[in-house]
Amino acid sequence: MQQIYSMYFPTFNPQSKVWIYAANRVLTESEQKFISNEMKTFTKSWAAHGSGLKADGILEYNQFVILSVDESDINASGCSIDSSVKFIKEIGEELSVDFFDRLNLVIEKDGKFNRSHISELKNFSDWNVFNPMITDLIGLRTDWKQSVTKSPFF
Repeated sequence: MQQIYSMYFPTFNPQSKVWIYAANRVLTESEQKFISNEMKTFTKSWAAHGSGLKADGILEYNQFVILSVDESDINASGCSIDSSVKFIKEIGEELSVDFFDRLNLVIEKDGKFNRSHISELKNFSDWNVFNPMITDLIGLRTDWKQSVTKSPFF
């Protein structure tokens, strides 16, 4: 199964870096608005060594925060990546949401979402899983959502 999410960051280079953060629960409408506003502010000011990054962020399926940097002109530095992690941690603290639990994965079947511990994915072999380890835009567009049985977690 291959999903094409070409609408994600359509003006960005396909090799752009991507960071995916899954909330440990579905976000409320007010939380989504808060995150979207904060993300716009953050990505507009996101910089590496004083130079602005071509960056953007989206909120998907009411539970994923996805940040991307097009490094065609300026690369994200260690400090700029650290600032994005700090940004996500601050949002999580503000909303009492954990965005850093990589062991409980979001799974989907027929539009229904659930969470499964990575060790229990075998019980959901007919579901799809969202891979939070995707690191570039190509991967986000083609391999983010995949069959549990074809995922690196099975």
